[in-house]
Amino acid sequence: MKEIKVLGVSVNDYGGRGEPLVFVHSFPMNSGMWDRQVGYFRDKFRVITYDLRGMGKSSDKDNVFTMEKLVNDFFHIINNLKLGKVHACGLSMGGYILMRSAVKDPERFLSLAVVNTKSEKDDDETLLKRSNAVIKIKSGGRDTYIDKLIPGLSSSENEELEKEIRNIINHNSDEGICGSLLALSTRTNTLEGMTGLKVPVLLMSSTDDKITPARNLNLIFDKFAESGKTEQFAAMYRFSGCGHLCNMENPAEFNAALEWFLNCIEIERTKG
Repeated sequence: MKEIKVLGVSVNDYGGRGEPLVFVHSFPMNSGMWDRQVGYFRDKFRVITYDLRGMGKSSDKDNVFTMEKLVNDFFHIINNLKLGKVHACGLSMGGYILMRSAVKDPERFLSLAVVNTKSEKDDDETLLKRSNAVIKIKSGGRDTYIDKLIPGLSSSENEELEKEIRNIINHNSDEGICGSLLALSTRTNTLEGMTGLKVPVLLMSSTDDKITPARNLNLIFDKFAESGKTEQFAAMYRFSGCGHLCNMENPAEFNAALEWFLNCIEIERTKG
C-alpha cells in the first residue's frame, strides 16, 4: 500500500491490476472504516481509500471548507493517480460527495454505489443541529457529542464494533469534525441531477438506520423508474437489521452486494 498526499489529503493506494475502486467514508469517520472492504476487493480492483479533508491524516490550513471543495478533492485524487474512470462507493457523507461529483462530471465514473445517504440538501432543522454541534464541540463538549452520536451508527449492541468506531473517530481532530459539519451544511440538492445520469448506480440502505432512513434513497430509485430510461442500470439493495455503518456491521453481506453490482456491470459491458 502506498500512502500519498494530494493537496493535503491523505490517500491510500492499495495497487492491483483491476479497475479503480474508490471508497469515500462517512462523517465523522475516516478511511479506516473501509478496512473490511479493502481486504476483500484488493485482489480484483485497484482499491483507493482516503481521509476526507480535515479528517484522519488529512490536513487543512484552517479547517473551513465547503462540500464543493470536498468534491474537487475527489477529482484531484483521480487526476493525481491518473485513474481515468473509476468505480466509486460512498457512505452517508461519502455518498453526498459522490452524487455531487457524478452530477458535476459523470464521464469520470464507471459506476456509482451510494449507501445510507440522501440527495436532498439539509432542511432548517438539520442545519441548526449542525450549527449547535459545532458550538458544542468548540466549547469542549466533543465527548458528549460523540457519545450521543455513536449509538446511531450501528444497530447492534456490539461492544467491539462500538470500540472500533470510537477509535476511528478519536483519530479526527475537533477542528476537522467541525469543518466537516460546516461542509455538510453547504450541500446542494442532487436529486434531479441523479435522474439524468447514464452511469450504473447501486443504492444501498439499512432497515435500522436511524441517521438516514431508507426513504431517502427510495426517492432516487423512484425517480429512475419515473424517467423510464431503459439504458439506465439502477439497482436497490436493503440490509436487514443493520444500522448506518452497514459495511462494518455486516461486511460479508455488504461486500457480496457490491461485488454482485460490479459483476453485473462487467457482464453488461461484455454483452455490449
